[in-house]
Amino acid sequence: MKTKRLIIFASIMSFCTSTFVSGFIVFLKIGFDHDFMFKWWERFIIAWPVVFLCIIVFVPLINKLLDRFMKYD
Repeated sequence: MKTKRLIIFASIMSFCTSTFVSGFIVFLKIGFDHDFMFKWWERFIIAWPVVFLCIIVFVPLINKLLDRFMKYD
């Protein structure tokens, strides 16, 4: 069940993060002109799988690290 939850979480989180960050970077670089959606799509389609894999790898490692050093009340 944990694996299924991680994959769902990674899918949603990577989509949200990639959408915002790629859009923000494109906006800063070229502004909001007629090429914005095309330029955003080019970056987003690369960013989403990269961010997804980073989340799949790093979230369990970070959770283990936090569990080791943090005590729950």
